[in-house]
Amino acid sequence: MGAHTLTLVAAGSLAGAFVGLVVAAIAWNNRERPAATQFALLMVAVAGWCVFAAAQMVATTTAEAYLFDRIVRVSSTHVPPLALTFVLAYGGHDEWLAPKWLALLWAYPVIYILLSVTAPLHGLATGPAAVTFQTVAGVTAPVVPVGPAKTVHLAFAYVVMVLVYLVLFRLLRRTRTAHRGQAAAVVVGSVAPFFANVAFYTGFLSHPGLDPTPMTFVLSGGIIGWGLFRHNFLSVTPLASDVLIAGLPDPVLVLDRDDRVVDSNPAAAAALVGDDVEGEYVSDVAPGLIRSLTEEGIYSVPTEHATDGGVTRFYDPQVETIDDQHDTERGRLVVLRDVTGQHRRQDRLEALQAATQRFIAASTDEEIASLAVDFLEQALDHHGAGVFLVDDAETTLQPAALTDTTAGYYDDKDLTIGPDSVPFDAFESGEQRTLTVDDGSPFTVFTFFPLGDHGVVAIGSREEFGFASDDEQFAAILARTTQVALSQVEREGALRQSRASVERRSEQIEFFNGVLRHTMRNALLVIQGRADHLRAHVEPSQESHIDVIERWCEDLATLSDEIRALNDTVTATESERFEAVDLTALLRSRTERVALEFESVDVTVDVGDDLQVRANELAGRVLDTVIRNAVDHNDATEPRVEISTQLAADRVQVRVADNGSGMSDEMKESVFERALATNQTASGFGLYFVSVVMNLYGGTVWFEDNDPRGTVAVLEFQSTAAE
Repeated sequence: MGAHTLTLVAAGSLAGAFVGLVVAAIAWNNRERPAATQFALLMVAVAGWCVFAAAQMVATTTAEAYLFDRIVRVSSTHVPPLALTFVLAYGGHDEWLAPKWLALLWAYPVIYILLSVTAPLHGLATGPAAVTFQTVAGVTAPVVPVGPAKTVHLAFAYVVMVLVYLVLFRLLRRTRTAHRGQAAAVVVGSVAPFFANVAFYTGFLSHPGLDPTPMTFVLSGGIIGWGLFRHNFLSVTPLASDVLIAGLPDPVLVLDRDDRVVDSNPAAAAALVGDDVEGEYVSDVAPGLIRSLTEEGIYSVPTEHATDGGVTRFYDPQVETIDDQHDTERGRLVVLRDVTGQHRRQDRLEALQAATQRFIAASTDEEIASLAVDFLEQALDHHGAGVFLVDDAETTLQPAALTDTTAGYYDDKDLTIGPDSVPFDAFESGEQRTLTVDDGSPFTVFTFFPLGDHGVVAIGSREEFGFASDDEQFAAILARTTQVALSQVEREGALRQSRASVERRSEQIEFFNGVLRHTMRNALLVIQGRADHLRAHVEPSQESHIDVIERWCEDLATLSDEIRALNDTVTATESERFEAVDLTALLRSRTERVALEFESVDVTVDVGDDLQVRANELAGRVLDTVIRNAVDHNDATEPRVEISTQLAADRVQVRVADNGSGMSDEMKESVFERALATNQTASGFGLYFVSVVMNLYGGTVWFEDNDPRGTVAVLEFQSTAAE
């Protein structure tokens, strides 16, 4: 029985060595990963402890037992500090792995090892003479006492192990899911060797030469190996744990270098496909996310994958790399910022802009109503809508357009809305109204938005609590836009009727004017012909009367032509109304005519060359009227009229200055009034005619005081040089 026990413990120690070497080899092959190197060194020390502990147990001489015991002490003394450096590196506490702290940590192990190896020289540690073979319960094995430093040695080892567990428990508390599984594997894997060692040194076991601690590393290595493969141990360490907050409202994912999901928070369920996503490729659980990360675009959860009633959600991915202490990328931390609200508002803004453009082009109430429900159906997703317009008698609201969902349900029902109803109250009061219904329809709540004097917009919600505030605000804005469009159509209809009426009246006036001018010209021809006939039958002294008749005939014929030209100017379009007129030549010809007619008046001209202005055939009569007005009302002893031009930006000013008695400020304001026109010329035209024509030209006319005496008439034309 005793021999079997010894063999079992020794074999168990060798098995522990094998497991330690295997795990150390795996860790060393992944030494580029955080804490892998420290873990490999720890496992090598454990393997050395196990091998030479087994050799010590089966030693046949005291010398062999003492030699193997020294090697066991060298190996086992390194295990606690190596375990501490491993958990510090694993937990990301690189600041405690500085050389000064490592030197302090290894100060005692180095001293103890030196004392153990040189024991025969000083007696501070047990020497070869202290080795004995003891038989307990039929088991004979060598026993090597620890010596005087036993208490200090055990105190150091256990204090360091307590620090190891403190770091691990802190890691357990602040990490989650996969990382918590890793930390738990380390804790559980180290418990068996720790308690076995405590039991051995406290004398709890029967034989003082059989230390079960190395044998327990089989269990320890198995548990840590399970953590190695099951929980991605040493792959993505919990470097992101401090920033991965479970209560964060935005979805958070931790991806390894192969884009597998290592961890996620509860909010990520809304953005992923499936429940258990750890270890899955992100392309399988979040289709399209990798492309969004690469292109820095918006990631949308397809409607069939959405978890909130089928409404597609949109996310703006924010990515941070997870680097180890060597600045090597180990994974990525992905935060999906929910921008569904902003995206929907942008879509609705674009829809509203498109609706406004199409509303502007609409020409009937029915077309506007149809556009309104189309945009409401598009923007509010699974909601119904309808536009109801008031009838001519303003006693009922009639359906003008309905969404397909609404029309499908109410197809066989009379939707005429009369007084004493919620929607009619919204129409009359001009205020929004809400109505909860239970009529078996798909809708639970209707909200009615007034359209001014036109009717109401009705929108129906399938949700128990009605519309979200964003939906309601959009519907209200679209209702106001619809109201404006309906009012515009109404105004345009009235404007078209008014324009048609004006056109009819203009045609009638033009007809009667044409008849009048034609009749008057025929009459003038008859009068002029009779005057010529009478000239041969009157005395020469009476021919002056014939001259007056003929002059009046000529003036009235000219007036008829000018009325026609004025009427054509008023009714013509802007492109038809204007032409380029050579103002320089026109002024000189008109001035020469006046100078010849009024020889007693000193008329001078100082005009620029090649002055082209926007005008037409009436410009000559305008200039004649102003120049003659300056001559006719000049009461100076030596009457003088000076005509000049000057440029003012894109305008050409014609200045007609006289040295007459001048004009009062009141007269300057009223001289262009229509009531004064018939008193200014015998033909009934005058300065009112000048004012009207200049306005039609896009110009203006006014009077200024002349220095030292008289008045200056200023005509301002638009220059064609600016075109």
